[in-house]
Amino acid sequence: MNLYSEPILAPITPAGYAAISVIRLSGTGCIELVAKHVKHSAKLLKSPSHRLIHTTLYSEPGQDIDDVLLSVFRAPNSYTGEDCVEISCHGNPNIVNRIMECLLQHCRMAKPGEFTLRAYLNSKLDLSQAEAVNDLINAQASKAESAALMQLHGYLSQYLRQIGQRITEARLHCELAIDFADQDLPQIDLDALSESIDSILHDARELEAKGQQGKIIRDGIKVVLAGAPNAGKSSLFNALLQHNRAIVTPHPGTTRDYLEECISLSGFPVVIYDTAGLRDSDHEIESLGIAQSYVLMRQADIILYLIDSSKISGQTEESISEQSLLVQSTLPPELWNKTIIVFSKADLLPQPKQSNQAGIFCSVQEPDGLKVLSETILKRLMLSEELLHKPLITNARHLAALQKCIAGLIQAKHSLESCQGFEFTAFELATASSALEEILGVISTDDLLEKIFSNFCIGK
Repeated sequence: MNLYSEPILAPITPAGYAAISVIRLSGTGCIELVAKHVKHSAKLLKSPSHRLIHTTLYSEPGQDIDDVLLSVFRAPNSYTGEDCVEISCHGNPNIVNRIMECLLQHCRMAKPGEFTLRAYLNSKLDLSQAEAVNDLINAQASKAESAALMQLHGYLSQYLRQIGQRITEARLHCELAIDFADQDLPQIDLDALSESIDSILHDARELEAKGQQGKIIRDGIKVVLAGAPNAGKSSLFNALLQHNRAIVTPHPGTTRDYLEECISLSGFPVVIYDTAGLRDSDHEIESLGIAQSYVLMRQADIILYLIDSSKISGQTEESISEQSLLVQSTLPPELWNKTIIVFSKADLLPQPKQSNQAGIFCSVQEPDGLKVLSETILKRLMLSEELLHKPLITNARHLAALQKCIAGLIQAKHSLESCQGFEFTAFELATASSALEEILGVISTDDLLEKIFSNFCIGK
């Protein structure tokens, strides 16, 4: 029997005590397999697809395990495209284990992601949709869920197929010109072909340009809180989390190792880091923490560099700007573009200050004290609702393949403009088309599939 058709089994609900637990079986003969261990077996064997059967499951006749509800899905109308049975039993881990021990005598345990892998192999999903299943399960915020769901529904796949079809049409024009070069036929319209490649290249680049934002939506915005000791980093960290995770004291150097938590910012996932205060220190442990702070700052998407605004001399617009420039001069140049100066503890100022290019004023004590800061983070990364209304690349593998496609299109345009011959243009267009097919899984290796699906949970 083919490795990817033999019956497999796995629980698809989390372990632990609950009202119900669900066990899924898929593969050739799985319905007959379950029928050996249930009363009313004839009813199960004759059942059409998408029917529920209430029965008793037993290990041996007279040794009942549980009353269960069987959901029957016959090929090809199932998640995997194969015959499937889902067993809903009472959510006692002991009952689940007894059912699995009984059925595993006739089948094997599913590998991580194997149900979705079979759905891909049976053309129920393309590879980008299959990856979206895992993204949807692991999404940390509502916008990440929306992006994954759009990909699962095939918005990205459809758009890539359209681009691929346009590349194929351009390539066919080149190949026709090659095949009939020695015949008395009208010459190919070079200007039209060049315009066609330009149009495809424009759309591919537009998709690539949004790729970084897409990755951020999927993986989370990495935000590092940096600054001198007692600048208010831990207080801001706790305020963003809406609970006291970091220890806050008036003593400098309280945070010596970084803290990491995930939050949702206007529906976008954020990974926020509270780091050790930046200063010269002879203390070995604190120095290690400061060194780690700089490592995290280099890896961040956004650095919020906090300054205690109540301690700025004079608190004039000029002194505030000077303080902002001073901070910038102490940071490595590669960090400047992703650093936002944040003047914390704004509630302690005698008069309210307006946020401007010099920095953002915020307060963890005021009801809307973090509103401008949140808006600034999203604006800096160009994250908005509009991103989710169009096809979006969210995956590093997809982005790399898209960049290969763009490189092929650029080379095709170059070969056409330099009159290298239609053979070269057709070859580069074929390379660009193959890169898109990597995303969809039209071209895929066993190693790639194993890498992708090994990140899934067992049962999906």
